Amino acid sequence: MRTENSVYVSMTDVENPLSAASPQAFSLDDAEWPTPEHYVLAMQFEDPALRAEIRSALDPQQARKLVKRHKRKIRNDWDSVRRIYMTRAIYTRCLSHPASARALLETGDKRIIESSLYDYYWGRGRDGRGPNTYGEVLMNVREKLRSATAVSSPSFSSQDPNPPG
Repeated sequence: MRTENSVYVSMTDVENPLSAASPQAFSLDDAEWPTPEHYVLAMQFEDPALRAEIRSALDPQQARKLVKRHKRKIRNDWDSVRRIYMTRAIYTRCLSHPASARALLETGDKRIIESSLYDYYWGRGRDGRGPNTYGEVLMNVREKLRSATAVSSPSFSSQDPNPPG
C-alpha cells in the first residue's frame, strides 16, 4: 500500500542517490569504498583480504556474488551489527557527497520505505511485515543531518565523532 506521505527507495537502484548501490565513493575505516553496499557486504567478514576483494568488486552485484561464495565465513555477530554498519556507510556517504545529503533532507518528514518485495530485513517484503530497516536507517541519518545543519553550516564535517546508529 503506497501513500503520499512515504518515499519509496530501492537499495539496488544505482540511479537513486539514496540507494546503497549508488556509486558515490567515500572513505571509512581507512579504505575507499565505491558504494555503501560494498562496505556493508565487506563488513560481514573479519578477514581483511576478503574485505579488500569485496571492496574492489566492479559493482554491488559482483560484491554480492563474492559474499555468497564465502557465506560460511560470515561473522557470528553479523545479525546484531549489520544495521550499525549500514548507518555508518550511509551517514559517511552523505558527509562526503552533499547531493546525497540534500536528496535525503528533501524527503522532509516523509516515511522512507525500502521497496524490495523479497527482502524481509532491509525492506518490508512482499506482505509488508518486514521491519524496513534500510528505510529506518535513512530516516535516522536524515535526523542526524538535520541536527548537524541546525548546529553548523550546511557543509557537514566528515570528522563527526557521533554518527547515528
